[in-house]
Amino acid sequence: MNPVHPQSRIKIPAVIHTAPAECFQTARRLWQGCPTIERTPGGRLFAGWYSGGMCEPDMRNYNLLVRSDDNGATWSDPILVMESVTAEGIRCIDVELWMDPNGVLRVFWTQILGWGRPEVEHHETWCMTTDNPDADEIVWSEPFYVTDGFLRCKPTVLRNGTILLCAYLRSGDHYMYSQSSDGGKSWELCTGGKKIPTWFDESMILEHRDGSLHLFARTNSTATIAESVSQDGGVVWSDGISGSLTAPPSRFYIARLKSGNILRINSNHPKERTNLTAFLSFDDGKSWPASLLLDNRHNVSYPDAVEDDSGHISIVYDKGRVTDKEIYLSCITEKDICAGALVEETSFIARLVNKAPIHPLFPR
Repeated sequence: MNPVHPQSRIKIPAVIHTAPAECFQTARRLWQGCPTIERTPGGRLFAGWYSGGMCEPDMRNYNLLVRSDDNGATWSDPILVMESVTAEGIRCIDVELWMDPNGVLRVFWTQILGWGRPEVEHHETWCMTTDNPDADEIVWSEPFYVTDGFLRCKPTVLRNGTILLCAYLRSGDHYMYSQSSDGGKSWELCTGGKKIPTWFDESMILEHRDGSLHLFARTNSTATIAESVSQDGGVVWSDGISGSLTAPPSRFYIARLKSGNILRINSNHPKERTNLTAFLSFDDGKSWPASLLLDNRHNVSYPDAVEDDSGHISIVYDKGRVTDKEIYLSCITEKDICAGALVEETSFIARLVNKAPIHPLFPR
């Protein structure tokens, strides 16, 4: 898979707060967005997002984690914060939650070294874990470096157990990702196909039923999601093309559900972050006949999702990061998507998770 060895450098982790102070609470936030979600075997929901400082980007950025034990009806104050290391010029951005196949909750985030100096700017993916995310008092590992690159989406576990992590490099003209064949203990940085120019790849990889790999990525201005395919497990990748899936320049979500169908969530508009919609494919991604509109307002973006064992799909997204400053949760099923409306009693859309206060510097 064309391994690329990360550059050797001293690894400095974020400042970690396991008992976050008042300065990290909702009332003190001037903006927030880019959420992620995960559900534990015991049913607890975790959500995380990115905030800190005046806006994005800011040297005072941080990531935060909250939890809910009532299916998202109420949420805790921050229980974990990963803060930028201002003295070292290390900026922390973009948290991503993932429950690995062994039941370990992994909290990934990206650190930017040399931020503001493009000639030396470098991205690293870091992680903390907990073996018992359902505990009353959660015990976290020490933070550790994972791989080079900017991670924004959940990993993909292939049928052979290999884990693919789409941590991408901002420089270069090819898609990048990392793979692990030992359950995430070590990672190998790999080169994919030539990419369509983009500021942020925010890519995800899907394994098809025939074993081929399908990489989807954000583009700058093509009004669609970029696509690249490998028929040999990642040895050779096709060049990226502007595919048939309509989308603005924004993060999307795509993954196989437990039923075998494929879920895709993105703004169904060629330019604007509006009409956030959940789509279903029953034929391995060839067509998308079923859909459910989640939010028709403007400035809704960055969906992340997780499915529980009963088929309930929890979806988070943000709205107006510096204006509305809102994080939302929807909980739906495949039946809802097929009906194009909520038909399950337990389903809901656009439930507010968190809203930072309006500030004179950023009026709504």
